Amino acid sequence: MDRRFSFQDFGIGVLTGLAAGAIAGILFAPDSGELTRERLVLRAGNMKLSAQELIDNAKNSLELAGNKLDGVFGTPERSLRKRLGELKEELEKYNLTGA
Repeated sequence: MDRRFSFQDFGIGVLTGLAAGAIAGILFAPDSGELTRERLVLRAGNMKLSAQELIDNAKNSLELAGNKLDGVFGTPERSLRKRLGELKEELEKYNLTGA
């Protein structure tokens, strides 16, 4: 009893499922299509605003973290870079290549 389904059987199954889903959707829909579309548009707009708020919060958090790190490491790092520059200039005085 090994029965294989053909593409025709598959197609009939898909069409039957689509028809059953459409009928069930029409019969059990809580609101009209227009109202449902309006709600979907409203929810999509709310999701866009929420995503934008999330992005803005992330940007602000990164900026705040950067400012805190600059406060912690900024001055010592700047003075270290300055001192390294001075040492480099001092070492250039002792250039042994003859140039």
